[in-house]
Amino acid sequence: MITSILMKNCATYPSTGVSIDNCQKVNFFYGPNGSGKSTISNFLNNQNDPQYSSCTVQWENGSVLDIAVYNREFRTRHFQEDIDGVFTLGEATIEEVKALEDLKRDREIKSQDLAARKAALAKKVAEEQAHKENFRDTVWNVILKQNETDFQEVFRGFRGNKEKFMNEVIRRYNISHSSSETKDDLRKRAATLFAKRPERCESLSPLSEKLLSMIDAVENDPIWEKVIVGNKDIPIANLIEFLGNADWVNKGRSYIRENGVCPFCQQKTISEDFRKQIESFFSGEYDANIEYIRKLKAVYEEASKQLLDYLQCVVSNALAVSVGNIDVKRFSSLNDILQSKFASTLASMSFKEKEAGTKITIARSSSEITEILSIISTANTEIAKHNQMVDHINEERLALVDAVWTFLMDEQEALIAGYLGDISNFNKAKQGMQKGIDICKQQLDDLDNKIIEAGKNITSVQPTVDEINRSLKAYGFTNFRIAPSPNKENCYQIQRLDGTLATTTLSEGEETFITFLYFLQLANGSVEESKVSAKKVLVLDDPICSLDSTVLYIVSSMVKSLIKEIRNGISDVEQIFILTHNVFFHKEASFVDGRTAELNDVNYWIISKDNNISSIRAFGKTNPIKTSYELLWQELKNNENASLVTTQNIMRRIIENYFSILGKNVDDAIVDSFDTPEDKMICRSLISWINDGSHSIPDDLYIDSYTDSVDRYKCIFREIFIRMHHEAHYKMMMGEP
Repeated sequence: MITSILMKNCATYPSTGVSIDNCQKVNFFYGPNGSGKSTISNFLNNQNDPQYSSCTVQWENGSVLDIAVYNREFRTRHFQEDIDGVFTLGEATIEEVKALEDLKRDREIKSQDLAARKAALAKKVAEEQAHKENFRDTVWNVILKQNETDFQEVFRGFRGNKEKFMNEVIRRYNISHSSSETKDDLRKRAATLFAKRPERCESLSPLSEKLLSMIDAVENDPIWEKVIVGNKDIPIANLIEFLGNADWVNKGRSYIRENGVCPFCQQKTISEDFRKQIESFFSGEYDANIEYIRKLKAVYEEASKQLLDYLQCVVSNALAVSVGNIDVKRFSSLNDILQSKFASTLASMSFKEKEAGTKITIARSSSEITEILSIISTANTEIAKHNQMVDHINEERLALVDAVWTFLMDEQEALIAGYLGDISNFNKAKQGMQKGIDICKQQLDDLDNKIIEAGKNITSVQPTVDEINRSLKAYGFTNFRIAPSPNKENCYQIQRLDGTLATTTLSEGEETFITFLYFLQLANGSVEESKVSAKKVLVLDDPICSLDSTVLYIVSSMVKSLIKEIRNGISDVEQIFILTHNVFFHKEASFVDGRTAELNDVNYWIISKDNNISSIRAFGKTNPIKTSYELLWQELKNNENASLVTTQNIMRRIIENYFSILGKNVDDAIVDSFDTPEDKMICRSLISWINDGSHSIPDDLYIDSYTDSVDRYKCIFREIFIRMHHEAHYKMMMGEP
């Protein structure tokens, strides 16, 4: 069954397209001539025509059926000397018919099974699509949006395209999703590689091993814990040693040399012998040790200064600090510690120099120096990596992109793996469903073949001949009939009673009626024997053109019977589209089940054309045309662009319908109620149809106009109701207050 039709960029339908949605089993379209009805029927009849390349038809569950269209082209094509025979079920045994009906019933059940399976597959596909869209939005937010600030170059080419990004996520995940990187490291590399082209960085010069050895040797020299004393062989030595004041005596010795007096009593009591004993006590090893201490101190002072200068150079080298990832805070702290230790050590050395007999403890700097050496080594390693990266910038950028993707895939592994697992389950489910559909289709094909074989023995073109002739006779068409063609097998001819061909001598009404009867037989059969029982869609495009009012009701009754069979599911016709410009036919055919109830399987549309552009209004289950009389007023009220002829005809119909209740000869009273000859002439033109006594279908009338002014006719029309004292009815129908 057709679910929707799109009419686009053809005839009077605009390039923006007009959509006919929610099509039901029975679909009524009302529209005046030239509004675009035949364009719809022509498209459905020949969808491959290039002029309809922008138009589309949507089928329920994708099941395409044959479409049979009754329109002007159908009448022209089939009204010829030899008409293709319509195969229908002919005479057969009850068992044969029952067997065929059983096969058709089985096929219907299997068709419903197939439709259910297709619907289930479509639902599963929709669920998969919804799951996919949810995953697409999720990875967009948690991967790209949350990381684009740090890794914007990694996501270049994906912004604004969620679908493309999702596909890249899946592709990258399948390549690798195990990473040992840290986000901070990747962020720093990205900041370097994707900024302006980075510059090389010179490695930090290593600390001199000699310098470090000197510092270590001085700090660990045993002299600092040695008690330095003078010559013990001198007589005065025992006294100095007993008093333990060698350092005090040594300081006084320099005073004696300069002043020649005792530094203690300030008298010239120092004899030459005493002076010699003092000098002899401090000469030799003692002086050598003191000199050694001075040298160690000088060496240490210079070495520590060089080390501190080196550390200061490292801190001031901003590029090396940044590239080497040096912890400046810790490095400065170590520098401060060493500076303090060196100052303290030098002070202790100065004390030892003055108090040689005192042991001192030297603070070791080895732990701080070792840590500094480690920092420098690590920094140089990072600098080497940086320089390697700079030297191979393009390769490194690509490697970083891969590394970032791998890290992000690792970070979101649970999310992505869960989605891929769900998709795998969806695919397995769809494959199972599709397998069931394929099996069901094969079973349907087998049933179709069995139906064709079963129908071959009981189908014939003769029942169509009999049925059409029965209808012609029943409805008073007795001067011609349809008979099997003597020239071509399984074809018909239209013959007079004497056997002569009647194809060229039938009136337009007779031609229309017999071709419509022929079309109704197509609804029950097919010109192809193998498709007698095939499901189909019917399209009726104005089937009552050129028919008198009696035949109009006959055709309407036939259409209503066909609609009832379609709605009850006892026909091979699954769906019907009825398009007409005749309000009387629309009224008769559309009240398919009484005048009050809205039917779930019947929908209504009105087709109109303004400024040469067709539009279609949907009314759902509500029939917009309650009576032909109401429609006439509606057309008069709403159609501002109608021609004078159309307006005249509408007004005449209203006058004839309404004022006929007032009795005969009322037309003279209406005309005489006007004063001027011109107004009387216009008024008489409006009611002349009544005087002519014609009761043919009003859509086919044409009356010459006496004026070109539509507005003038409308004014006279209004005045008729006012002068005949029916102004209230006029206002009610026109919706005026």
